[in-house]
Amino acid sequence: MSPASLVSIVVPAFNSAVVIEQTLQSIQAQTFKNFEVIVVDDGSTDNTVAVTRRICESDPRFVLVTQPHGGVSAARNTAIARARGKFIAFLDADDVWFPEKLARQMELFRTEPRMNFAYSNFYFWDGVHDKGIYYKASHSMPDGDAAAELVFANVYAGICTVVVRRELLAGDLCFDETLTTGCEDWDLWLRMAECGLGARGIREPLARYRRWAGNMSNRRLKMAEGDVRVLEKNLRTTRRPELRPLYKRSLAIARSKLELVRARQFIETQPDAMPAAVWRTWRLHPRQFKWLMRFVLLTWPKPLGGRVTERIVHRKLIQEL
Repeated sequence: MSPASLVSIVVPAFNSAVVIEQTLQSIQAQTFKNFEVIVVDDGSTDNTVAVTRRICESDPRFVLVTQPHGGVSAARNTAIARARGKFIAFLDADDVWFPEKLARQMELFRTEPRMNFAYSNFYFWDGVHDKGIYYKASHSMPDGDAAAELVFANVYAGICTVVVRRELLAGDLCFDETLTTGCEDWDLWLRMAECGLGARGIREPLARYRRWAGNMSNRRLKMAEGDVRVLEKNLRTTRRPELRPLYKRSLAIARSKLELVRARQFIETQPDAMPAAVWRTWRLHPRQFKWLMRFVLLTWPKPLGGRVTERIVHRKLIQEL
């Protein structure tokens, strides 16, 4: 096994017994064989440890680490600290790779020495059927130093497709364990961009990202709160002056969205609270003139059709958020 091309695969797991065997088998099926796998069980209460240990006993490239429950960021950090590879790949315990995934990306690293961040397209997946593709044909791939794009959105949202050179995680650069809303990968990519990203993507899907059913309203709220927190944090710490105005604009958008997501929960029970929320949204992000128009429609006098325009705006909010 050549240390120069060794890939350390980071797999955090929590109560993943039903799906983790399929995930680990997708690693074993890789045509690129020079890897180690560090599975960190994050205090599971099901049979995740037993399923993983069985695979570890049959394949010496797999290592199982157990620790008390601390969240996905803590689990990933534990794995990164133990990793020996020159490259770090991320795969959560419920996602899967296509067999050629690592081989395709490692060939890019071999031919492009300035590249330090690889990613690919991926399918959204329910465990049986593909439910859509992330980078559609009409969308460009965010290659190179995509910091300006990354400030406005997590353009590398499929962490299961990402492989980075170990140097990008030098020093104390790791996942923020205080972030628990699913935005911890975006936060890390933003901090990596401070050092300069040399990203390169592959248009073909090389992974499947599993989507679970859940309380979408509650999840939207937590994610909106997390987005604001990530942007506030990175605005304070950025060392790239050209990004500061972009962070401020993105933060205004994120705060306005948070106002709406909070208000959306009360459309049915407290509709009178919506005009104030929409007004605050427009004040936080005045470039979005549509929110001023929606405020007008929400406050339009009832005798002049205000009830109809209110229903139209409410329907739009439910569809958009």
